[in-house]
Amino acid sequence: MIKLAITGCTGRMGQMLLLEANDNPEIEVVGALTRPGSLFIGQDLGNVVGENPMNIAITDIPMEAFKDADVVIDFSKPEALKKTLEAVLHKKIPYIVCMTGLNIEQKIALEDASQNIPLIIAPNTSLGIALLRKLAVISAEILGPSYDISISEMHHREKKDAPSGTSLFIASALTAIEHLKANKPPYPSLSPRPLGHIECAVIRGGSSVGDHSVFFAGEKELIKLEHRATDRGLFAQGAIRAAQWLYDKPAGLYSMDDVVGIS
Repeated sequence: MIKLAITGCTGRMGQMLLLEANDNPEIEVVGALTRPGSLFIGQDLGNVVGENPMNIAITDIPMEAFKDADVVIDFSKPEALKKTLEAVLHKKIPYIVCMTGLNIEQKIALEDASQNIPLIIAPNTSLGIALLRKLAVISAEILGPSYDISISEMHHREKKDAPSGTSLFIASALTAIEHLKANKPPYPSLSPRPLGHIECAVIRGGSSVGDHSVFFAGEKELIKLEHRATDRGLFAQGAIRAAQWLYDKPAGLYSMDDVVGIS
């Protein structure tokens, strides 16, 4: 039984994670953190998702939320990272960061923290996205510089970051390949298009959970790798699997590739 604390517990993904965790006999939710000033502070966590009382009071104090936790899963916002990171380091708890929009300083802080705790940075916790990313790298290596690479993504109209963290994560993996190393975020579209350029195209609309495609356009063929999320529960399930994998690992910086076993 892994004891789990949820950060961002009152948000859309935090609530989904709670529902999935409550359905998993190997997971026990023991703590819940929300933002300062939230109207949910002091309320029972079960009330947030319409379930029976869980005898867990929602708090805005990280040390209180994490006091009994074996692992922390964070679906909050980047602005909350500093205090959360201080608390997990103090208690030496494995930490899974499931947020997008992190800046350079925050990424460096997480990399530094991974020297002391096991830590996963996962802008997307879908196991399928981890596979898509790996397949994209393999394809780019085999096809070579004559194929133009485009990453296309669509999300719901309320999504704040563009391109998505997932698109940037896929693109960053591709830049490890020699003929793509010159690419830098945000990977804009260029016309006319130079060889060796990665572009990230963005669509926002409706209630799309998340569609990501990677295109390899050659002179005489088009190859497309695609992943479509149809239920947000997918990301919650992936985060729980990551927590179970990370629980007994030594300090270090990991990714969903490690969780899936394709690194």
